[in-house]
Amino acid sequence: MSLNFDAEKKTEHQLILRGREEMKIDGVEEVMGFDDVSVRLRSSEGELYIEGSGIRIGTLDTERKTVALSGRINGIYYASDENKEKRGFLSRILG
Repeated sequence: MSLNFDAEKKTEHQLILRGREEMKIDGVEEVMGFDDVSVRLRSSEGELYIEGSGIRIGTLDTERKTVALSGRINGIYYASDENKEKRGFLSRILG
């Protein structure tokens, strides 16, 4: 599942984590996928991966480019476009 947000409105990227159980993310350009153990999205600062357990999307506001999550957050990872360019051709194709 992929959800694109309105590209015309620029929102500064901000991430707020409360007690590893509630998260609010601003500056979300696209939700690329999610399930109860992970969320993958594109922010104005690059791709963002969130891992945990029992993850639920509580708020998805495409106008404000905001996503709110709840559940146990175990990891937050950013992937930049620089990392994609440095990867080999075969690894880009496979994954």
